[in-house]
Amino acid sequence: MTLALTEINYWAVLVGAIFYMIFGALYFSPMLFGGSWTRLNNVKEGHMSNPLIYVASTGVAFLSSFLMAILIQGTGASGLLAGLVVGLVVALIVTLVYLKNAAFGLMSRKVFAIAFGDHILSFIVLGILHAVWK
Repeated sequence: MTLALTEINYWAVLVGAIFYMIFGALYFSPMLFGGSWTRLNNVKEGHMSNPLIYVASTGVAFLSSFLMAILIQGTGASGLLAGLVVGLVVALIVTLVYLKNAAFGLMSRKVFAIAFGDHILSFIVLGILHAVWK
């Protein structure tokens, strides 16, 4: 496996990070799963107004998109189906951590299901984006 950071499409990394943030904002909005998520996790009122949360989530978005670009490059994945597979594998690996936490009672099944949906959808889209837009 050869890794050349100069061959990464940094426009795709930027677009992927922006997608990740917009998707997360919609997914965890009151219209979709935000109300359930905050209630099930006992999030205190005012907690979401902390600007550091959004700084951290922006960093996670950029890092997730960048690392997906590296994985796509390293695996040689190209095209929609290959990107979908790489994204799905990454999402399943991340989700396994949540599954273990749910098995030990560290999160409810509902919280697990919400997190599972978030990761499956976002990482599949990132995988496709980076495999198609090289």
